[in-house]
Amino acid sequence: MSTGPYYSEEFKGQAIQKLLSPGSLGLSETAKKLGLAPSTLFGWKKKYSIGSGMKKTKSISSWPKEKKLDTLLKTATMSEHELGEFLRASGLHSSDLARLKDECLEGLKAPGRPTLDPELVKLRKENDELSKNVKRKDKALAEMSARIILLKKSHEIWGTPEDDE
Repeated sequence: MSTGPYYSEEFKGQAIQKLLSPGSLGLSETAKKLGLAPSTLFGWKKKYSIGSGMKKTKSISSWPKEKKLDTLLKTATMSEHELGEFLRASGLHSSDLARLKDECLEGLKAPGRPTLDPELVKLRKENDELSKNVKRKDKALAEMSARIILLKKSHEIWGTPEDDE
C-alpha cells in the first residue's frame, strides 16, 4: 500500500505561505506551480494554517456586541491588503464582516412597532370595508326576512286587503 510522496514540514509550511501570501494566484494555480494536487494543498492549508497566524474563531454570533462593533470600526478604514491580513489573522471572511455590519445597523433602528408594508395596510382597509358591507347587508336581509314573515302572518290572520272588497 503506497502512501504517495513524502513532503517535509518545511515544504508544507512554505507552500501554505505561498498560498496565503497577498499576491497569491489561488489554490489551483499555486498547487500546479508546486506540482501538487489542489486537494493536497487544501488539506495542508486546513491542517496547518492555524499554526501559521490564521486562527479558527468560534462563530461571530457568539461574540459580545462590543467586540462586533470594535471589529467593524477597526476594519472600516483598512486598505484591501490590510483587511485581507486582518481577516486571515482573525479567521474571518468578508461575508462575516457584512453580516456584522447588518447586525449593527439593525440594532441602530428605532425601537417600536415595525413598519408595515403599504400594500398590507391597503388590503387590511379593503378587508375592513368589505366586512362592514357584509354585516350591513346581513342586517338588511334579516330585517326584510322578518317583514316578509310578519306580512304573511298578518295576511293569514286578517286576510289580504283584496279579500275585504
